[in-house]
Amino acid sequence: MTKFYGVATSDNGVSVIIDNLPEVRLQAENEAIRHCAKNGLTFQYIRPAKASEEKGATLTKYKKQRDRVANKR
Repeated sequence: MTKFYGVATSDNGVSVIIDNLPEVRLQAENEAIRHCAKNGLTFQYIRPAKASEEKGATLTKYKKQRDRVANKR
């Protein structure tokens, strides 16, 4: 699952990063809004963390063809 982080601003315009949010986007957004209300911050947005993005395999397009060639050897 994807991890999220939130960004909020304080009254004097300083940006604050909100970490440790749930892995489901709606729950993460609700938790970030709750955190902002509790600490007197203004909620801005929520984004997926780059480190948690899963990349697909790069060699899947021609897998069947490679398997056929490998079996002939």
